[in-house]
Amino acid sequence: MRQTSKSKYQVSIRGGFSDRNGFKPESKLIQYNSLDMRTRTLIINRINLIYHAIYQYDFEYSSRNSFWLDVMENAFNQEVDYSERKPYNESEMFSIINNVIRTEDFDTVLTLLEFLLNRLEEALGERSLDFDISKIINSLFEEEYVGYRFLNGQIIPITDKTELDSIQEALSTPFSQTTEHLDKALKFLSDRQAPDYANSIKESISAVEAICSIILGKSDTLSAALKKLEQNNVIIHPVLKIAFDKLFAYTSDAKGIRHAGNLDGPDATFDEAKFMLISCSAFVNYLKGMMSTINNNI
Repeated sequence: MRQTSKSKYQVSIRGGFSDRNGFKPESKLIQYNSLDMRTRTLIINRINLIYHAIYQYDFEYSSRNSFWLDVMENAFNQEVDYSERKPYNESEMFSIINNVIRTEDFDTVLTLLEFLLNRLEEALGERSLDFDISKIINSLFEEEYVGYRFLNGQIIPITDKTELDSIQEALSTPFSQTTEHLDKALKFLSDRQAPDYANSIKESISAVEAICSIILGKSDTLSAALKKLEQNNVIIHPVLKIAFDKLFAYTSDAKGIRHAGNLDGPDATFDEAKFMLISCSAFVNYLKGMMSTINNNI
């Protein structure tokens, strides 16, 4: 006869005996529009861990208090006292944050988490500590099947590690013209209040155009740039060239994304915008990797 646990501490281990053998399987559904309690608890624990790792050697309460003032004013929109007569109690602040993470809608949790992660990264930048906040959170998201990742200061709807790595690598390209377009594409895609998929696609394509212009030494459209690279004996895989030539033609068409402001333009979707961001990031990385070969041929 199977016994029912009466303990308030319920064992929940992904890949553990109960999960592995199907007795008490843990959910493996991608969490897009909700967060289960296990995930919420782990988010609480990770925020606590990151905060105390950053502030553990800070014996002056002023910088920690400034952090909490920022949280109360800019995350919770509360009136604050800048006189520092009433320093914030860390336990009370964590109680407030933990309650939000534990009880509020998933989008509220992710909005708060994004804010906290950005502020903690700013605090980390002032110290020489060897750990990566993005890796800590993204590892949690991956293990818990959360359909989002923390990248470039934003929580974005990306589930695959390869996709994330490709975008992250492209964003680290040492060409501001390219990274600015990719950053805008990312922001248009990940804006949960008013996503702009059409402009996200436009910015993704513009990022490829930008790196092509850098390679060629002058501004040009993607289609023309690809032809010029080919004319200068730069070998781009035919499938890649055809794919991007056609994608550019699609987005430049009178009824395409670049004219999405027209009433007769098609409605861009999240999947299209995500595909273009990933594809264009991959192509930026491809061209960046070929820079020495390309420059020798032109």
